[in-house]
Amino acid sequence: MNDIGFGSLGSILPEIILLIGGLLILLLDMAQQDTRDSGRGYMAISIIFLVGALVGVLLERNAEPQTALAMVEIDPFAMFLKITILTAMTLVAVAGGSYMNKRALGRGEFWSLFLFVTLAMSMAVGANNLLLLFLSIEFLSITSYILVGFLREDTRSTEAGVKYFLYGSVASSVMLYGMSLLYGATGSLQLAEIGQAFLDNPDLAPVVMPATVLALVGLGFKASLAPFYQWAPDTYEGAPTPITAYLSTASKAVGLAVIARIFLVALGAYRVEWVPVLAGLSILTMTLGNLVALRQTNVKRMLAYSSVAQAGYILMGLVAVVSSAQADVTALSINGLNGLLIYLFAYLFTNVGAFMVVQAVEEFAGSTDIQAFDNLARRAPGLAWAMFIFLLSLTGIPLTGGFIGKFYVFGAAIQHQYFWLAAIGLVNAGVAAFYYLNVVRAMFFAAEPETAPTPMPVAISVQIILLICVGATLWIGIYPPDIINWANNASQYLLTIPF
Repeated sequence: MNDIGFGSLGSILPEIILLIGGLLILLLDMAQQDTRDSGRGYMAISIIFLVGALVGVLLERNAEPQTALAMVEIDPFAMFLKITILTAMTLVAVAGGSYMNKRALGRGEFWSLFLFVTLAMSMAVGANNLLLLFLSIEFLSITSYILVGFLREDTRSTEAGVKYFLYGSVASSVMLYGMSLLYGATGSLQLAEIGQAFLDNPDLAPVVMPATVLALVGLGFKASLAPFYQWAPDTYEGAPTPITAYLSTASKAVGLAVIARIFLVALGAYRVEWVPVLAGLSILTMTLGNLVALRQTNVKRMLAYSSVAQAGYILMGLVAVVSSAQADVTALSINGLNGLLIYLFAYLFTNVGAFMVVQAVEEFAGSTDIQAFDNLARRAPGLAWAMFIFLLSLTGIPLTGGFIGKFYVFGAAIQHQYFWLAAIGLVNAGVAAFYYLNVVRAMFFAAEPETAPTPMPVAISVQIILLICVGATLWIGIYPPDIINWANNASQYLLTIPF
């Protein structure tokens, strides 16, 4: 069912809620002086509107798929990603809000931008039109540049923002050129119409590979795929830690979701051409990310390279994707795309939790070097055990969400006979275990100091979010059928394009 008029505004209620919230904070900020107390008020308003938008998506979850305003898909795939994004942003707002209110100037601006960047991500994952896709991704990018460099008195934050902006500007221009090739060849901005045009007219085949490669530059930048990841380490390390947390989860999910929608809907007819490209990017991304992470002594920077490697694993799911006609839709079916979704959802709780531990250590020790984690088990046992669980999940140890995600993307590769890809992924997972366990060594087995370690205070909000993240990570690992069924339903909606 397609809704084109104003009556379809109800189907984008979550986005409207986020827009109203951002504008409300801007108006309030203009009417009062910026103080710590006002920052707490803006934080509360932001959390209320984020939760409201999340409730709005949950209410739409079982509705019939439709198109709003002719450019936004309200379908199970978009619903899955919106819930993932809004959950990540809510967790970051609750756990990282006080951190930002202490350090940021212009707290009203920060919280309005925080809601606007969430709005941009929510629009991007449902967009079925090249123009709206580009505008959503650019809106997301511009607000992210500002948020990364928001601590204007911190030279590392401003440097990170400038580097992010310079890389992002080039990547966006190249991506736009790729999108223009798709439009020029097919005469349409709608992804489904582009896909049908390629299916009906084999003479358009020469356009596919150039357009694919150029579009991947911008989308690979958002997903931090190699070789477009150079911005990630400096940006992740220099950005405020709560911003790093959302860049590594929600923003990455947007990049991978848009890649999936464009490739399956607009370029599905040429799967044979683009699968080797994605497979090569997957191998390059996971290998470079893990090898460089081995040499890092800063935990925040190490998690940045780990995030790059995780994107390589997630991309394996899209490489192994099959059509719904070939897939057996059961609780244990592995079609590649459902692996991508399961991985993203599990990774959300794992990585947000890990960065919140880093934030707590940074606030106490003033550093994120691995030495700051020495004897963490004695100074803050809860933090150390939470970080231990998150690192196990990132490694892919059974009974964690990370294991279920890896099982489904590796299983999809093996099931569809990409044995070499799965083998390289397994080797990389073993390499990653070394640097994850290095943090565990520092937390639990570092040499005891001469004096008793000083207990580390942890904010109640951070403790609550860590409990949620630990619980969700273990729940997905121990009892995954709910998330598997949900991901199956979401993935099957896109798997209808004849390859």
